[in-house]
Amino acid sequence: MRRYTESVNTRFEVSVVQMLDEILEHSEFCRRNHFNRSDLIRHMVRNGIRTYQSGSQNQDESGARGSE
Repeated sequence: MRRYTESVNTRFEVSVVQMLDEILEHSEFCRRNHFNRSDLIRHMVRNGIRTYQSGSQNQDESGARGSE
């Protein structure tokens, strides 16, 4: 599959790389989707951003309600 991505060089601690490799080795989801380390990091960042956005959106809504 061709991906249109921008190259970003990010350094991780050795322990983080080990955890990523462990996930790749044991995760059925990663095996089924033929993920490599970069795919897994993109997936986790994408999901983390979605979670952050929905959390901050909920906070904005609750803050608006609290000022009523």
